[in-house]
Amino acid sequence: MPRESPDPMYRRCSGDATVLWRVARPGGTPAAYREHIGSTSTAVSICRMSTNSLPVTAPPTEDLAPQGGRVVLKIGTSSLLTNGRLDAVKLDRLCEIVHRGLVAGLHPVLLASGAIAIGRGRHPALAVDDPAALQVSAALGQSRLYSAVEAAFAERGVQTGQLLLTPPDLVEDERGGGVGHTLHTMLALGMVPVVNENDALGVRNNDVLAALLGGYLQAELLLLLTNVPGFYDSNPKLAPGARHIEEVPVLTAETERQAGGAIGDGGTGGMLMKLGACWIATYSGVRTVIAESADPDVLVAAHCGRPAGTVFHPRAVTGATPGIGTLWRAFRTPPVGALHCTPAGTDVVVRGETVCHHHIAAVHGTVAPGDVVDICDQHGRPLARGPLSRAVEPGRPPTAPVVDGGDYVPIMEDLPCQ
Repeated sequence: MPRESPDPMYRRCSGDATVLWRVARPGGTPAAYREHIGSTSTAVSICRMSTNSLPVTAPPTEDLAPQGGRVVLKIGTSSLLTNGRLDAVKLDRLCEIVHRGLVAGLHPVLLASGAIAIGRGRHPALAVDDPAALQVSAALGQSRLYSAVEAAFAERGVQTGQLLLTPPDLVEDERGGGVGHTLHTMLALGMVPVVNENDALGVRNNDVLAALLGGYLQAELLLLLTNVPGFYDSNPKLAPGARHIEEVPVLTAETERQAGGAIGDGGTGGMLMKLGACWIATYSGVRTVIAESADPDVLVAAHCGRPAGTVFHPRAVTGATPGIGTLWRAFRTPPVGALHCTPAGTDVVVRGETVCHHHIAAVHGTVAPGDVVDICDQHGRPLARGPLSRAVEPGRPPTAPVVDGGDYVPIMEDLPCQ
């Protein structure tokens, strides 16, 4: 018999395997937590009795006991929409994933993409990739997306609230404090915050925003749901023999080279953007999982450490951990070019100092100030990543700064942060 536990939050549930769930949570609705849940892997019943009639038991193993922490969950456009329209089956599946997390005692924050794809269908002139058209599409689609999400969760007795954010809302301290107060209060009340990038002001990416939010909230997990089972050693759409990678102990530039372009329909992400989110989250100490949205148990499994998609472990940082603003500027987009350094320039990067004009041996790609670039050694190996501060062009003074020290982040496994 399992030993008794003093924690009244744990209740024993029966099925093909014994699984322990938290069936009571401050601010939650008891009816939702008593609801029966079925699973292909384990038949789990949230018992329909008074909690006083059930034995209180301790978890059989630590990894099977959700700790009730904050988790950030992002689902991509292709996992919610079909042919530019919200798919009721996919939306119901998302609600089930989140609901099972609530039953397990987790406190999820949801980011749901798809507003631009929905809005594009509202006017024929919006079916272009012009920035203004994308922003108008977001303005038209966002309310429709949230209304559908709100209604679907309400059917399960779950209350949601919408927050439209931009990265500066989290990066800038004076604005970030207000965001944190709102989110913490909503979670304490048992609500599910539904956060989206405010694309009507400027189209960015929900993967990156989710990673920033995970670091800001010090979440225990960032879960990026997509239409493939995880990360592969090559693009599975182009290479049928691509091998699924279950675990990435340390994310590196070499890992990125294995990623292909976007796999999906109508989104603004793709695997490269998800890896950018992984850089931000793992540098922030947040374990990150990329997984397929088809499994209703994926959130609970990923949080418990059971096999789910591809897990990216938090990065062990040597030196000072980069701030959330530095991480955003370095990984907000994939790099558009590369700077190849001289041997002296390589030494400068290793020390974390400002890279000047005379440290650059060559520029690969067409880059402009503000663009994200990789900073490489004299052999072309990527050392760090960050925004180009000033143009590299003939006639500039040799000591003119090109990438400011503190604006770039190491992307080699053994390169310390300064």
